[in-house]
Amino acid sequence: MTDINSVAQQQKQNNISSSTKVTLESLGVNISSVSSESEAKALIEKLKAAKAGNQPQGAEEKKADASETETLADAKALANKMGLVLNNNTSADEVLRQITNKIRAMAASENPSERQMAQAYQAQLTTITNSYQAIQASQNNMYSAMDMMSINNKYSLNL
Repeated sequence: MTDINSVAQQQKQNNISSSTKVTLESLGVNISSVSSESEAKALIEKLKAAKAGNQPQGAEEKKADASETETLADAKALANKMGLVLNNNTSADEVLRQITNKIRAMAASENPSERQMAQAYQAQLTTITNSYQAIQASQNNMYSAMDMMSINNKYSLNL
């Protein structure tokens, strides 16, 4: 009985092209659950559409994956937009500190339009700061892992 089922299953899989099989496997689909090429292609399209729907679409979400250089460039662009003059070699921490100070000064202003601008700048600063902190946390985790690897290597080599 199991031989008949396995033969029937094998015939179903033979109806699907090898490239489609590879695509299904890369998407995590069990090939035995698909019986025809058209069904497989429809499933692939459905999975790709669902996966694309889960991808970050907004600019703020996209910045969460930005590199440290891109984040620093965004911070400097915001600083320039606010009228701050920075050197090319100013650190990210210093840029963020200067932006924060400028926003505080704007928020304390009696001019309502300046306070509104401060709120808009604060939202942009929050996005940049969150991105920068995520990058710093990732780097710290990587350095900790490398440190642990070196300790493990020392123990394994009896050093």
